Amino acid sequence: MKNILDKIGVKGKLQKNFGAIVILALSGSVIFGLPFFRFDYYDAYLSTYHLTNTQMGAFGTVIGIFGIISYLFGGVVADGMPVKKIIVFSLIGTGIGGLLHLLPLGFTGLLCIYALWGVSTTFAFWPACVKAVRVMSDEDSQGKAYGFFEGIQSVGGAVTALVAVAFFNWGASQIGNEVLAMKYVILFYSFANIAMAVFAFFTVKDEKLILDGTRVSFKGIAKVLKNPAVWIICLVSFCNHVFCLSIYYYVPYVTDILNASVAFGAMMGVLRKFGSIGGNIIGGYLVDKFGTARLMLLAFIVMLGGQIAMLLLPAQSSSAILVAILFVLILVFFHMNYAMAWTMMSEGAVPVEYCGTAAGLICTAGAIPETFISIFAGNMIDNHPGATGYHYFFYFLTAVIALGLVLILVWRQYLKHAKIDKSKLDEKAIEDLKQYV
Repeated sequence: MKNILDKIGVKGKLQKNFGAIVILALSGSVIFGLPFFRFDYYDAYLSTYHLTNTQMGAFGTVIGIFGIISYLFGGVVADGMPVKKIIVFSLIGTGIGGLLHLLPLGFTGLLCIYALWGVSTTFAFWPACVKAVRVMSDEDSQGKAYGFFEGIQSVGGAVTALVAVAFFNWGASQIGNEVLAMKYVILFYSFANIAMAVFAFFTVKDEKLILDGTRVSFKGIAKVLKNPAVWIICLVSFCNHVFCLSIYYYVPYVTDILNASVAFGAMMGVLRKFGSIGGNIIGGYLVDKFGTARLMLLAFIVMLGGQIAMLLLPAQSSSAILVAILFVLILVFFHMNYAMAWTMMSEGAVPVEYCGTAAGLICTAGAIPETFISIFAGNMIDNHPGATGYHYFFYFLTAVIALGLVLILVWRQYLKHAKIDKSKLDEKAIEDLKQYV
């Protein structure tokens, strides 16, 4: 294994801790399966639980509200609690939520399940992973570290999504019951989370290595908020998560408006995961060579162009394959962008001892779209039947991508001015400045 890692340029701390990063990534690959699988089976989920598009959107709002609260405090917890405990409790809690989902629940009961997932999949889990990856890699290999983390997470997510599709198709074809087939998918994801929790419990051992940081208090939040780099990253994260949540609506657009099959839509969900792999890993290598700002600028430009091209296609069955191709292209660059957003903390010199707290605040900004995107999209689709509602929502998405592009231009200017200001300071002042810039 060492020889293989040497050949692909994985060295130093990253090579030493590569196995731990793989475990973190695989944990992340299964934990988000339950809260978001409904998008891959959108039409079947609506009919199974007798929901409207607006009610479906309410689930995302609940996840967002609980996610904001969880991320805000979870980032601080991530700076002082062993990552092993965070991973195990988060995975088990998510799996239990899946098993509860199998009960004959109405809309209110489902809201409670999504509230549970809003805590179990957020809180300290994601900030802890972000900090762990940074601590376990050298400063000059941050791009590769986050690229492999996101890429392996995508591989794991793609494999589990394929298995879920197989369970659904088997259930729908053999027993002819989509309701029971949906329950097979839920059962599979639930046991996948619990199994991964057991695996993480026996595998993640060297906690001091993973979170070798200073324990901080809630005062760290005030210190991080004074850092202008964190504010810019928060805004970029906001745009990224708007897109991340919005892109799910291309699956029902293809199945409901372009008349593709549910299986075709589910396979688009699988392609979404596989398409992200190239963006994550290739982007990780490119960012270490060309810089975060330059690569993210390119990603936003391609995303914007692809999004506009998709909107120009006619809303008819013949466009389904072209929409699927553009869907994957956009997602390759989006995931390149998404993974590299975390390297902005290193590029902007956010102190590593407050990395978990900063990640919590950034995740909080990223969770805000979850409070309104799903319900906004569902409302738009319900109130404007046919392709019109989807197109109105996609116009909004295009504007958000354009905003992200502008923010990266602002980031480039910020780095340029920060560099100029540093050059005017003496050595001691530079050391002091590193705590804030």
